[in-house]
Amino acid sequence: MTGTGRTRDELPLPGGVPAVISTAGPAAAAAAGIGIDRAGLGPLRSRRRRWLAGVLASAFVLVGMLGQAVPAQADMSGEPVPSLPGRPIEAVPGVSGRTPDAAVRTADGRRKASLPPGMGMTLGKAKAGPAPRMVEGSDDPNNPPTCVPYITGQVTRNGTALARVDYLAEIVCNFYLAGAGQAYLIERTGGSRYNGAVIAAAAPFYFSSYHYGYSIGAVLIDGRIYDGGRQLEIGFDLALQTLDGTPWGGCFALPAPQRYLSPCYGLGTSYLSVSIGSGVFNTGLPAYNPAAAIRDIPAIDLLTFHVGGQSDPASTARQNIVDTAAGLPAQTSDFSHVGRTSVNLDLDMLRGILSLHLQNGFNFRVTAIAGSRHGATSRHYVGKAFDVDTVNGAPVNTSNPFNQAFKDACRAYGATEVLGPGDDADHATHIHCAWPR
Repeated sequence: MTGTGRTRDELPLPGGVPAVISTAGPAAAAAAGIGIDRAGLGPLRSRRRRWLAGVLASAFVLVGMLGQAVPAQADMSGEPVPSLPGRPIEAVPGVSGRTPDAAVRTADGRRKASLPPGMGMTLGKAKAGPAPRMVEGSDDPNNPPTCVPYITGQVTRNGTALARVDYLAEIVCNFYLAGAGQAYLIERTGGSRYNGAVIAAAAPFYFSSYHYGYSIGAVLIDGRIYDGGRQLEIGFDLALQTLDGTPWGGCFALPAPQRYLSPCYGLGTSYLSVSIGSGVFNTGLPAYNPAAAIRDIPAIDLLTFHVGGQSDPASTARQNIVDTAAGLPAQTSDFSHVGRTSVNLDLDMLRGILSLHLQNGFNFRVTAIAGSRHGATSRHYVGKAFDVDTVNGAPVNTSNPFNQAFKDACRAYGATEVLGPGDDADHATHIHCAWPR
């Protein structure tokens, strides 16, 4: 695969959705090679020196034997050091890091001396001098020096709203080289505001004079808060360098459903960099519907009447949420400044209502969203504000110790207009949180 002039960090959107990734994938920690320097001995003019020389000679024989098992690292001072692009991670609400599940990989890792012919990244014609040192058992003339990536993942569901994703990326070579790699998760859900963004990344690996490395990570996705996560792809950035200057010859087929996300940069040189994807897979999370989650959480109490005593059941706080959960617009009240109108409730506001309970632990009662009567230019009338009159079982007034924490949390979730007791007379008995127009 040759360069096309794209930027190195390009992550093209998929043309289709390949099969779900394999749920079985081993890995193991990469061990660094040991460099050995051999020095000559000077003339020995005494029996003591001859005895010492014999001891040193025996030691060098042993060191030489070890050198056959783990080759010395060549001088790479004139070549670029393997480095990774450092993917920027989009901080998305509802996605949190977890300790990877050890069961996703085996204790011994994926160590193969023989790799599938015609698959992966293969070296070109060797330069003059010793050939690249092969892993023991990889001397098949039909199996040239090759590296093959393997990307695997595991999705674990917890009810209908939560999905844990463990992901693993490995590189296996049949010769010794220097390398670096990092696995990460790419959002691929159509319609999500984060589609195409990197939402999590695992710790990178680096090795020298070795043939194997892995990067493993895990996240928990809360589908009630996060608008996405239904379709993902595991990405794998690789930087590989030969130790003796042998150039890379080509990038060929990958184990299905893996695919190249970038061209192979550096073909014809000793330094290769490439980005690989697992193929898009489904997590099983349902379509994003924060209003349905709000509707079904008892700790978020939605008023079924208007605090002013007016009769208009179509515009109560609960009915606003019920309608939105069903894919219908919410209604303003016929006794409001704007009369009866239909509005779509703001998604950031809905996510904020959920987060106040799911992330901060508040229990509260919502008295109004789009309905009831407010100021003539209120953001309530455009579906971007809500009011609460109890927090953690206590009325909202100057004595409620949770007022300030609740207001601060509203601001943290994007509200730009937050008022409550002590701010003005109109908000002495409730907290008002509103999002930008």
